[in-house]
Amino acid sequence: MIEALLKQLEGLVGSDDFEFESEEIIEKLKAEGAGFEIVDNLFSIMEKHPLDDFGMPGAMVHFIENYYPDYIPLLISSVQRSPAIHTVWMLNRCINGKNNTEKLLSVLKDIANDDSLDKTIKDSAKSFLDYQTGR
Repeated sequence: MIEALLKQLEGLVGSDDFEFESEEIIEKLKAEGAGFEIVDNLFSIMEKHPLDDFGMPGAMVHFIENYYPDYIPLLISSVQRSPAIHTVWMLNRCINGKNNTEKLLSVLKDIANDDSLDKTIKDSAKSFLDYQTGR
C-alpha cells in the first residue's frame, strides 16, 4: 500500500491539486505506518521533477522535517545526485538551522558552480549561497 501511495503522489506532481491532494496522501502514508524509511523516496520524487512546486513548504517537506536532523545526509545525497529547486531550498533551511553548516555550504557552492545544471536551480543555489555568506 505504501508503494502505491508513493506512486499516486508522484503522479500528482505538476497538477493544480498537488498541494491539497499531497496532504491527503501523506496522511494516508502515515496511517499505513510510513516513517523515515520513505524519506529517500520523497527526495527521489523531487529529483525526478526538479523544477516543480511542492508547496512552501508543503506536505512532503513537513513529513521529511519530522526527522530533522537525521534526514540531512539523505538530503545531501539527493542534491548531489540531482538537485531540484525544492531540495536546494531545503538545504538552505538546514543551513539556517545551524546544523552541519560547513558541509551544507560546500554542497550549495558545488550546485551554484555546476554549469551542467538548469539555470533556475543554479541561480537559486547561488542566491542562497550569497545570502548565507553575506555577499
